[in-house]
Amino acid sequence: MIRAALSTLSLPVALGNAANKVLLDAYTESPASWRSFAAIKSAADFKEHTGIRPSQTGDLDMVAPGGELSYGSVKEATYKYSVDTFGKVISLDRRDIINDDLGFFHDTANSLGRAAMRSLSDLIYKVLLTNSGSFFGTGNGNYDQGVGTVLSYDSLAIGISRMMLQRDDENRDLDIQPRTLLVPPELQNGAKQLLQSDFLKRLDDKQPTGNSMKNVVNLEVESRLSNPNRFTGTSAKAWYLFGSPIDMSIIVAFLQGKQNPTVEFFGLDSDVNRLAASWRVYFDYGCALGDFRAAYKSKGEA
Repeated sequence: MIRAALSTLSLPVALGNAANKVLLDAYTESPASWRSFAAIKSAADFKEHTGIRPSQTGDLDMVAPGGELSYGSVKEATYKYSVDTFGKVISLDRRDIINDDLGFFHDTANSLGRAAMRSLSDLIYKVLLTNSGSFFGTGNGNYDQGVGTVLSYDSLAIGISRMMLQRDDENRDLDIQPRTLLVPPELQNGAKQLLQSDFLKRLDDKQPTGNSMKNVVNLEVESRLSNPNRFTGTSAKAWYLFGSPIDMSIIVAFLQGKQNPTVEFFGLDSDVNRLAASWRVYFDYGCALGDFRAAYKSKGEA
């Protein structure tokens, strides 16, 4: 197919579809730790959008005889998000493609798919680590620091309690349940022991040895959390808790709901000055911080 396209210029659509499939497979198979806690939104265009988290201020009342319902009020909490376009063009010399047969074609599309997911994850964790507007802060009840915040049985219990005790402005319980423990690679072994062990070793023999933290949350490991060469605000000791995606702690938006990149193939006739085939890949997405009450950060040190 590739050789026919390069010789007759007759198969750009077929080649584009083939590259799109390889790219999409590589994209979907790439690690994406954020999917366990981020809420997915659709943006109709590139303008700034306002999301609304309605919190009903009032409980359901008993319906009075006659069926008349009482009126409640809704207090709106908002967040802003928008999407932008990210892309790249890759060109391969005609001789390279023919000499390498299908290898170059497949590897290029595969690499572009992984790059698309990598760039999306980079943006999400850049937003998280930047901590805009003190998203994680003691005033929000979702941040702790000090020697006692090192990841352990006790510090994890405190973090879980912090999230479960979050309330709205009228002191109503929000029923947020921690679902995901997010750690850098440096903490993954300790986190696995904490969440997967049946028993814990106790210094006092009078204490029970069962592990009440076993499987209390899911574990995600993210290397970007401790990569200071690419991100600011990183730490090899800090760890995070998140609620479920419906709690909207982090918002990831895609243009018109399209959650995968687009690839387009251009044959030898695309540029009269170059004897090369090209692939153009672009992806429309954005990220924003959402509800701080569904997120918790522990510094893991003093």
